[in-house]
Amino acid sequence: MNREFEKIIRARRSIRKFRPDPVPEKKILELIELASWAPSAGNRQDWFLSITRSPELIRKMADVVKDKWQKIISDNSSSGIIGDIADYSSNFSRFAEASVIIAVSAPAPASFEKQMLGDKAGATFGSFTSAAMAAQNLMLAAELHGLGTFCLTGPIAAESELKELLDIKRRHELVCLIALGYPDEEPKAPPRKNIESITRFL
Repeated sequence: MNREFEKIIRARRSIRKFRPDPVPEKKILELIELASWAPSAGNRQDWFLSITRSPELIRKMADVVKDKWQKIISDNSSSGIIGDIADYSSNFSRFAEASVIIAVSAPAPASFEKQMLGDKAGATFGSFTSAAMAAQNLMLAAELHGLGTFCLTGPIAAESELKELLDIKRRHELVCLIALGYPDEEPKAPPRKNIESITRFL
């Protein structure tokens, strides 16, 4: 195994504190180019990345996510686990600290695919999985370039509001948000599960 690549994989962390330094557009495009080499279903490469470096827009995005989760928590206040969810949901808008936000989206299955495959259409169609692999490429490339990332799916609860703010195509659905910037922390590696507990040979 290439030891440098192994080192990058093991070194990547979810960064939640960023320095205010702007990330040059050229460097962002280098990361996107590496992301585009991810495998994709049918080689469609049908992921799409909406990038913003506007502090005002990023704040608006964080606000709609915060408002959405406050409503979800309020509407489900009688649930026994809502306290844990409320505590954790504050993480979903912390991307506001990053200087760059990349919204990764992919086309939803077409109506005929949904008719044929029902709730299995998304997994079979493969665009979301492909976009997630592109996101992983991007985050590993960011580590290589001395940048930090934080991948979030919690904000997707506010998908319609985020799509409107970012002018994302109607048929596209959000896969994740990636917060990107120069890290202002060095988190320790969390423990990993023992490989025997996540593996079996048949």
